[in-house]
Amino acid sequence: MKKLYILLSTGVMSLIWCAAASATNYVNPNGKTTLNLSEKGNNRRGFYLTKVGNREFLGNIQITRSEGAAGSYYYNGTFKDRAIGPGRKIVCSGDITIVRRQFGRSSQLGAEVTWKVKRGENCPSIGQTFKVNLVESLPRPNASGDYTSSNSNTWLTETAGSATWPAWRVTSRDGQLNCRKTPNGAIQQVYRANRDTIAAELRGVNAITMANGQPWLRTKQNCYVRANSQYFQPVSMPE
Repeated sequence: MKKLYILLSTGVMSLIWCAAASATNYVNPNGKTTLNLSEKGNNRRGFYLTKVGNREFLGNIQITRSEGAAGSYYYNGTFKDRAIGPGRKIVCSGDITIVRRQFGRSSQLGAEVTWKVKRGENCPSIGQTFKVNLVESLPRPNASGDYTSSNSNTWLTETAGSATWPAWRVTSRDGQLNCRKTPNGAIQQVYRANRDTIAAELRGVNAITMANGQPWLRTKQNCYVRANSQYFQPVSMPE
């Protein structure tokens, strides 16, 4: 079976947050497929990494048509990938369809992705169709309510693998959240519920820092908030 690791992004490490702000990240239950779909702007394009047997393929996607209907959104486009690493040259291309809809009766988003392989050079999949069902890869806190690098680094980037989920909303009972110069340090600023969205600092990809056994999230304002679900939760994108 074809294993797929996919993302649509800007393709530039320094623009991870810019891409994240207008994208949705999806994953399948076994974690073998991840898709980052840009849903804003007129130039929707991206890339994917897919593993077939012992070979990895790097590809790109160009969205050529999109439309919405009855709670769903449909994207049609083309893809082209090539094998990377040692081995013979393999290139595959064809059509791709992405259907984005609400998953079941929950607020979680899902995406059904279909690849139709039509042509290529030494491509073993010509004439085949591959379909994968995905759900939005929102971070889930552990039993203590903490977000750590192992459960919050679910945003796949083009150049550096998984990064911390980029957007969060304040859930503190008092409606505000202190952001400190250092973990447990002096207060630098205060985020407020229903007004501020916390953006993770992704220049280092992993925004989670451990201090005295507790995880802290470094924000783009260069301060730290306690990474626990009683204080903030990930934002579904697009909202």
